Amino acid sequence: MARYFAKQFLEALGHCHRNGVVHRDLKPENLLMSGTQIKLADFGFAGPIEGRDGSGLLTSHKGSERYFPPEILS
Repeated sequence: MARYFAKQFLEALGHCHRNGVVHRDLKPENLLMSGTQIKLADFGFAGPIEGRDGSGLLTSHKGSERYFPPEILS
């Protein structure tokens, strides 16, 4: 069952990335479950995949701070 849900999540994330969108606030609260389907929600911090400096890397941090990795906070 976990593999089934993880696959849906990764497919949804891949769909976003293939279309040039990065979610930037992935956390359990932003996954909606309808029966046996998972959907991504809350695209308030979403943006284009390209970074502002043209490198293709994101250059700013968005999302919920309690889910940031330690290296971002230091």
